[in-house]
Amino acid sequence: MVSRPNHTSDRVFFAITLVFALILCVRIVFILVSATESEKKTYHDPVVSTQVVRGTITDRNGRILAMETPYWSCALLLKSVKDLQSVANLIADPLHMDPEQIIEITKHYSSYALIKRYLSDDERAALSEIIARHNLGSVVIEKRYGRSFPQHYHAAQIIGFTNADNQGIEGLELQYNDILSPYPSLDKQVTYGNDIQLTLDMDIQYLLDGQAVEIDSQHFGDYVIGIIMGAKTGEILAATTFPWYDPNSYQTSSIEQRQNRIVTYMYEPGSVFKVFSLASVLQANQADVSTVFHCDGSFTFHTAGGTPVTINCVSAHGDITPSEMIKFSCNGAIANWALQTEDTLFRSTLEALHFGSTWNIGLRGEIRGLLQPASSWSGRSKPTIAFGQEIGVTALQMASAATAIANKGVLVSPSIIRSVHSHDGKVNPDVVVPRSTTRVLSETTAENILHYMETATEPGGTARLTAIEGVRIASKTGTAQILDEETNSYDSSNFLASTLSIFPVEDPQYIVYIAVVNPKGSTIWGSNIAGPAIAQIIKGLLRQGKLFSDTTEKIML
Repeated sequence: MVSRPNHTSDRVFFAITLVFALILCVRIVFILVSATESEKKTYHDPVVSTQVVRGTITDRNGRILAMETPYWSCALLLKSVKDLQSVANLIADPLHMDPEQIIEITKHYSSYALIKRYLSDDERAALSEIIARHNLGSVVIEKRYGRSFPQHYHAAQIIGFTNADNQGIEGLELQYNDILSPYPSLDKQVTYGNDIQLTLDMDIQYLLDGQAVEIDSQHFGDYVIGIIMGAKTGEILAATTFPWYDPNSYQTSSIEQRQNRIVTYMYEPGSVFKVFSLASVLQANQADVSTVFHCDGSFTFHTAGGTPVTINCVSAHGDITPSEMIKFSCNGAIANWALQTEDTLFRSTLEALHFGSTWNIGLRGEIRGLLQPASSWSGRSKPTIAFGQEIGVTALQMASAATAIANKGVLVSPSIIRSVHSHDGKVNPDVVVPRSTTRVLSETTAENILHYMETATEPGGTARLTAIEGVRIASKTGTAQILDEETNSYDSSNFLASTLSIFPVEDPQYIVYIAVVNPKGSTIWGSNIAGPAIAQIIKGLLRQGKLFSDTTEKIML
């Protein structure tokens, strides 16, 4: 018996195959259309930007540093356009554009095309008249928000700037972009970003910036780097890097001008570092600092391998105590005491002071600096580090480490964000980095260092030009040769001049640190360049009523 073909099974198989083929074809068409639309829309559709008002940035007193400024734009709703050429012809004249230019712009969008971002009042009025006269529902005039920076170059490297779409590109504007400008809420007509209040005090910022300009006009350095910090709080009250730029016209600035060198520039600090080296020596309590060190202008020691190493001083200082080492800045004395201190103990205090580490307080580009492990030190590393070579620091690290000296041995973490709050005033505590305090020095060590620094401001001391009558000031100056990375040797013509000050000594409120890279004027010394600038800043604080002389009982910020 011959079996009959199963035509029913064949028909079912054919039907299933046909269905899969149709599904595949539809999928291919969908992918091709989607790809075409994706290629056509080569620019981000910015329609959502009208729904977000970016938060304001202010200083500690509410002075506006960055704010939203409304402006008007013209856009086309392409799916509502029936005759693109006719619409382009109508709106070209009030927009001061060519019709073909308008048509060319629309080729980059599928549904929404931004034709002109900024409309003048006259353009807006003329365009409104054209829209009303011809009933152009496809042409819209939109209210948008741009960013403006009323303080211009003041603290510009910290604040940063935004691009044309009002998104943060550098500085705090980038670091806290999502806080300042959150994603638009679908259930709200307008989404407001959070406002950020900084620790900066613009009155103090003006003082620092004024001295940066003065230093540059007299000493022609490559950069002037300065920071003023609350001694008890670690709050950054002012910070500058000169030359600077105006974020309102960031397009005309260079990367060099926009660098926030408070945290991005690493350098060997020179003799200013002796205050921290001496703190390490005293903290370890291994060196015989009670025996007077005699300085005849140089100090020679031998490494473990027997190699002689000579460290020179500016002059023969004679008999030197720890106080006089700071006052006269004797390289030989601090090198000698460092050699008597165990490597790991000497390094551990420097590490505790946060050298070789980042603070992560929201300032972008912060670098760690350089503090090599003691196991990698050569025979000359420790005494060299002691007077500020073979170690890399940032200005933020130097000022922050000084809080331990100002606060009887307690290191206070720095901060730049004071508070964050929503448009309706609710505080957002999650963004603010909590202040930390850590004891890193004994109270005795810290107080001794502070008083040694005060002697440097007395007649004959290296920091005497920071002295102001009626205010007790503790200072340390430094002049460091700059290492040439290409030759790995010190350039005899390139220096870094700096001064660190803490005041008033009886109840420290301020820390000021200024460093000048490659001064080219009549002097290279930190005592002659940064020292007088700090004195002028102190006078300015007195004038502003933010500091009082010793005739006033209360010192306040």
